Amino acid sequence: MVINKLFYFLTIFLFLFNKEIQSSQILDFETEVFIDELINEIKVINSFDKKINFKIISENSINAFVDENNIIYITSGLIENCDDYIALLSVIAHEVGHIYYNHINKRILNNNKSKNINVISNLSMIASSMLFNNPELIKGIAISSGTLSEQNISFSKDQEKEADYFSLQTLKKMNLFSNSIIKLLLKIEKQSSERGLTKELQKYSTHPYFEERINIINYLNENKEQRIDQDLDIKFKFIKAKFIGYKGDVMLINNLNSHYNLYANSILNAKKGNLKNSLIDLNNLISTYQNNFYLIETKADILFSFGYLEEAIKFYKKVLKKYPNNYYAQIRVFENTNFDQLTIIENENLFLENLNLLNKFYNNRNLLQIYLKLSKYTNKVEWEEFLYYWLNKQNNKITIKKELENFITTSDKELFDLVQLIYKNYQ
Repeated sequence: MVINKLFYFLTIFLFLFNKEIQSSQILDFETEVFIDELINEIKVINSFDKKINFKIISENSINAFVDENNIIYITSGLIENCDDYIALLSVIAHEVGHIYYNHINKRILNNNKSKNINVISNLSMIASSMLFNNPELIKGIAISSGTLSEQNISFSKDQEKEADYFSLQTLKKMNLFSNSIIKLLLKIEKQSSERGLTKELQKYSTHPYFEERINIINYLNENKEQRIDQDLDIKFKFIKAKFIGYKGDVMLINNLNSHYNLYANSILNAKKGNLKNSLIDLNNLISTYQNNFYLIETKADILFSFGYLEEAIKFYKKVLKKYPNNYYAQIRVFENTNFDQLTIIENENLFLENLNLLNKFYNNRNLLQIYLKLSKYTNKVEWEEFLYYWLNKQNNKITIKKELENFITTSDKELFDLVQLIYKNYQ
């Protein structure tokens, strides 16, 4: 159906395939801002100033983990299954704890020193916070590796306990507590059991038993009243509803209350092709939550997916006035501008105004091709040469660095800044 084809483009989430994690990455400004806010609060309360990067991935498992580059991965399943933002914050704090205590490097050193231990290639498995994605793989490593020592398992469990305590102490410092943390653990236990991670198999897991973790939470929060930041929780629940709406899980949608249910259903109605009902619900929400411009962005996405380009662009521009750093709304507007109808000066202004996109997404072929076109319109010869090269380069790191060194001699400041940025990432 035409509607189904249209909905393929209905994305407040921009999906990118990542070969390392075999999953699609979700790029959503609202969610990124929210998670960044949580991470900053965790860092501040613990006097930790290290830059922490994260990625949100489309994955049903309730999970978060850290890779060898100290990047935190957060699954959509985790966001969808947290009852409130405190549950999500507790998991993120656990992952920050791994980074805070430098667990990955310690684990690598420990494995290198242990001569009789097989090399474990997937480091993200070692540091995963709550649930292993592939229990059968873990079972194979844990049982078939006869040389795996109890000392090594104990070391890893100690790391997980240390990260757990870091998370709980963080919540204590923030004076936050919610039973949602225990509810989330019970959901994870159920999901892990369904995937084959039995209590017996947990002996070989790096994580403490679920009941042990729950007992620790209960002990540390004994007689503590539930405390929560209501404004922050409203933000989270709208994000959660958005995720669930795009997923289209009717059972999860039915578990949502009031306006969050309405929001998820408005997205689901669009997915089913019912634009009228979708917009009626969305307009009611926009009227009620006039300061929530992310609802307007969702409306723009839905209109865009149904081919109402002009109307969608108007709403994207409205969102950009409120959030000028919203790259994804900016991309939609920029990529759908008719440059042929603009003057050279207007194109020149657009070229400069949107360079932040090129600096952030310099491997995006569509964006590069648009800039190549704009370079021709504005007679930027050096830009033409560089963009043509970058679009057609061979994937040879040494050759690329040499070519970049040639382009970095340019006298064009903006081009110099871009080439230098790219060059640094090839060091």
